[in-house]
Parts: sequence; C-alpha cells; structure tokens
Amino acid sequence: MRKLCYLLLLLLAGILTTQAAQPPRKKVAVVLSGGGAKGVAHIGALKVIEEAGIPIDYVVGTSMGSIIGGLYAIGYTPAQMDSLVRMQDWSFILSDAVNRNEELLIKKQRSEQYTLTVPFKNKPKDALKGGIISGRNIARLFSELTVGYHDSIDFNKLPVPFACVAEDLVDGKEYVFHSGKLALAMRSSMSIPGVFEPVKWKGMVLVDGGMINNYPVDVARQMGADIIIGVDVQEGLVGADKLNTLADITGQIINLMGVEKYNENVQNSDVHIHVNVKGYSSASFNEQAIQVLLERGELAARRNWESLLDLKRQIGIAPNFVPKPHGPFVSRSRRAQEKIDVVPEIDPGEMPENTISVGVHFDNESQAALILNTNVSLNKKKTHQASLTVRLGQQMSGRLDYTAHPFDPKWYVTLSYQLDDNDMDLYNDGSQFSTYSYLHHLAQVNISRSWNSIRCSLGGRYEYFNYKHVLLPSGFDDGTLDLQNQHLITYYGHMQFDSFNRRTYPTKGIKWNVLAEIYTTNGVNFDEGRLCPVISAFWEGAFRVRNRFTILPWIGGRAILNRTYSFAIANMMGGNNPGRYVPQQLPFVGVDYMQLAGSKLFTAGIRFRQRMGSNHYVTLTGNTGVQNDEWQHLFRGMMWGGGLSYGYDTFLGPIEITFNYSNVTHKVGTYVSLGYEF
Repeated sequence: MRKLCYLLLLLLAGILTTQAAQPPRKKVAVVLSGGGAKGVAHIGALKVIEEAGIPIDYVVGTSMGSIIGGLYAIGYTPAQMDSLVRMQDWSFILSDAVNRNEELLIKKQRSEQYTLTVPFKNKPKDALKGGIISGRNIARLFSELTVGYHDSIDFNKLPVPFACVAEDLVDGKEYVFHSGKLALAMRSSMSIPGVFEPVKWKGMVLVDGGMINNYPVDVARQMGADIIIGVDVQEGLVGADKLNTLADITGQIINLMGVEKYNENVQNSDVHIHVNVKGYSSASFNEQAIQVLLERGELAARRNWESLLDLKRQIGIAPNFVPKPHGPFVSRSRRAQEKIDVVPEIDPGEMPENTISVGVHFDNESQAALILNTNVSLNKKKTHQASLTVRLGQQMSGRLDYTAHPFDPKWYVTLSYQLDDNDMDLYNDGSQFSTYSYLHHLAQVNISRSWNSIRCSLGGRYEYFNYKHVLLPSGFDDGTLDLQNQHLITYYGHMQFDSFNRRTYPTKGIKWNVLAEIYTTNGVNFDEGRLCPVISAFWEGAFRVRNRFTILPWIGGRAILNRTYSFAIANMMGGNNPGRYVPQQLPFVGVDYMQLAGSKLFTAGIRFRQRMGSNHYVTLTGNTGVQNDEWQHLFRGMMWGGGLSYGYDTFLGPIEITFNYSNVTHKVGTYVSLGYEF
C-alpha cells in the first residue's frame, strides 16, 4: 500500500513538472475593420480562421466589424451569421419604415405612394435632426439578436472577450466599449454621422468608430493579445473619378480621418487579411453583393492559409491543435422575439405622427409629376391631425384633410377638400377623339375602421365638375359625352383588404376592394326621380411558385346600374394599375391611355414574373375584357392584350419599361415609368 502511494506521488510530480516546463500559449485576437456592407466579408474570413484551428481569445471591431464581432463574441457561428445577413431585408432594416404587416391599412395606403417620408416631433426643421435614419429597425434587430445580453455586463466575461470602438463628438476622443449593453455598443460603433442618429449615453454623443479608429489593432494589444489576425475591408483612398455617390464620399471621409492610425495598425498585425472589395461600397446590401462579399472574405483568408498555419508555432500550439468548438448561439423562436423589448438606450421611441413626405413619378404618358405632403398632429394626444397634399404635373391637385380619432386610434373620421386641375386625352376604339380640361372640386366626409389588412369605410361626398375646354369630333352626339358642368352628391360604402408582403413586386398575399356608390345630382335622385347606383370590385393575388417565380392573377369590374349617366362617372379602362388616370378606371395592359368603356366593364388577367438577380424582374402579362352598355351584349366583342416588361426595383421606386399590344389599339405600345404610382 505504501509503495502504491509513493508511485502515485511520483506520477503526480511528473505531471506537474511537465506542465511547468510548457509555457502558456500566446493569446490571439481577431480584429475586424469597419466598412458597412463590405464588412459581411468578415464572416467568410472567420470561417477560414476556424478551419485553420486557430484559437480566438479576443475579438475587436469597429462599425460593421463591431456587429460581426459582437455576435461572434456571444456564440454566433460563421454559418449562423451567413444565414442572418442573407435573410435580412436590408432596405427595411436600414430605414425607419414600419413593418408592412404591423401597420394599419389606412396608413399603408397613405404612405406607400411616397419615395421618402421623414418624421419630426415638433417643427419641420427637426426632421433631419441627428441623422436621416433614427435607427428604429436596427434597434429592434440588435435587441433580438442579443437577447440574453440586454443587461450591462463586462465584455471580458462573454464567451469570447470583446471590445468595439466609437467616437465621442463632445470631445472628439475615441471611446472603447469594454462593458455595458452589447446592443448599445454595436449601435454606437456603426452610427455614421449624418446618416444614422448618434447615440446619446452618459453625457456622450457617440458616432461611428471608423471616424477615429477603423482597424483597432491597438485596442486588441491593450486587452492583452500577443498575436493579431486582422480582417480589413477598407479599399484605401480613391481618386476623384470614383467619388460619385454618398457612400463613396462617406467612405473616403472615414478613411481620411484615421489614415495615420490605420497604417500603424496594419504594421502591427501579425496576419493582415485584406479583402478585395473593388466594385462594392458601404451601401452594397443587395443579395448579389452580399454573396460576392462573403466569398471574397473567405478567398482572402484562404490566400493567407499558410500564414495562419505558421501562427500555430508562434502561438505555442501543435500543428494539429483543434480549439474548443465555438457556439452555436441558441436564439428564441420568431414568436418569442416579437415580445422582446428594445434596449432602451437605443430605442428612438414611438414614430412621430408629424411627417414630411415627397414622391416623384415619371412616365411617357403623363410626363413628370411631384407629390408633396405634410401631416401634423394638432394636439398632444394625437387624436386630431391635419394633412396637406400637393401634386404638381400634368394633373395638378391640392388636398386638405382633417382627421379625428373619436373612439380609439383605429377609428378615423375624416373631413376633406380637394381641388384638381386636369388636362385629359380620351380614346375610343384605339383612337384619340377628345381632349378636355376641367376643374374638379371635392368635399368629403368619411368614417372608417382600419385593421392591419382590412379597412371598412362609409361616407358621402360632394363633387363639382367645371369643364373648361372640350374638343370633340365634328358632329359627335352622345348623351354620355355631354360634358356640361355638373354637381354630384354621392353616398358610398367601401371595404378593402391588403395582405401583400411588399408594396412593389409582391411574392405572396392578396388584395381586393369592393365599392358600392349611389350617385345623385341633388342628394335625392339622379335622373327622372331615380338614383344611379354603381358597383365596382377588384381582386388580385400573388402566389410564389418557386423562390424567384411568382404568378399574379387579377379580375375586376364596374357596373353602372342605370340607363342614363353622365360622363363624370363613365367607365374607363387602360394602364397597368386600377385608377391610373381617374378613380373609376380599370387596368388593361395593351392600352396605355384612358379609353372610354361601356357602362358594364370587366377585365381579368394574369402576370408571370421572374426575378433575375436581386432586384431585376421580367414580367409576361396577358389580359382580356368585355364591355357594353347592355348586359345581353356584354360578350359581343371580346378584348384581349398583353405585354412584356422589364423592371428594376430601386429606393426611388421601380424603373419599368413595358412593350404591349392589344386588339383595341392594333399596334405595339411602349410604356416607361419611374417611381411609385400616385
């Protein structure tokens, strides 16, 4: 027994002696530079660093590098982050837009005709206070991704110790986050001045760390790192010929501000993985760019493969050393994420009701048009609002709305006045036969209840049509086209539904509306003691068959249920969308203008849409229609038409060109448009 004890003691002494003889391995830090969208290349590089078997003891980043680094520090794997950056709708994340599925339908309808909407709290001059983007959706995303780390913590106690860099505008000094709330640190480090609203915290005004230290190797050294592996997505200074966009200019300013420290930090790196980001900018968040940048990050790291393997000897580990597996981060379900509170320090708060909006549209039929809107709350409780909308172009108009919420925010009582000054061309059987101009006065009262996808309305309106100039063919005589000044008093009920997932090029959902109107000339009857009822309905759907291929059918109709009616309420057809020129117009691809139709009009069609790349779309459309004044003759002359279009979805709205043909026009037409319809 005594011999066994001596043997165990000798064995233990040998183990301790061996361990004492082996020096502790050196500490390794991965440093990730800033660069906006170019920073997604860090994910590809991290994947290769892990493959090489390099232990990562610290991760330090700036701007986009702080986001990738912060997520890696709490356990996200390169594979998880690869999926994250691919699945995000970056045009939504990098804006203050409200999620379409979470917004009341009435607000969607009001906002989606504008290219840009900027909220303000008190005065219009405050609209761009701090930055164009307040960061509402970024704050929500960061809060969801860092759930479990919302408390103030020591970043050295994360699964991988972490630090990131911001700049304090109060004194111009560098501020390094070693503790605090992770989402706050990430949001502060990526706040590009003028673009994102700065983060105000502890008396500081924090902006993008790239302004002062975009490749923070020195921070990693101060944390105790012996070996530095840097991943750098900066392109360096560029010439005048390449400074064309806001993203180009912003990137150049950031590079100029910290060029001296950057050069020092590059020299202080043990392995400097410089990613080729030529052709991409900090704003290149589209699907194709993200794919390429992920690949380039991985490729750049593989070009340094031998250097990474040589590091193992410097670190003091065996060539076949395999570090402890990293991650994965266990995230909550989507339903649970919806209940997560946004980290208060980065939450911009409730979206202000006061807004300034602008929309621009161009097409080769009505030329250029501009729409301007301002919406202002009249009391602190936001139960009363006023809105002024002005449209400039061939069709000019001004509209003033007063809205009250008498019961709750989902109930709307609206009083409106609108004045339109229109110059119109009218076609019949494919040929232009009338040009006319008129003033249109509208006064309306409406009460509606809105949900996220449904809106129900009841109302009444008074209209006065003042026809100024009318050019008709010589000898033309048709009671319908007796363009005399007219007063109309109309009562209506309207129900609308919209579950489209996008406002342009939707891939799923349906959209429909049903409108019942009773027209009168004096509030009691329309003609010979009778009323003039009109029923209209329109339905369209979007059904994704494959990832990039969508089928979009539609059907619509409008029937005037009275033998006599005036031109002001006559049915019209033409254009790609309902209400293109006048509210009672149904779409018909192949007719690019306003075509007079019979009192019973029905159209139906289908679109086959293929997405090419990230934002390119090719659409093949076919449609048919019938129209007549008599039900029994409705199918006497079938109309048909179709078109082929190419579209590109931009932040200004879609750019689209369509070539079409129909048996109504008997010729090939071309329609070019830019921007959202309004």
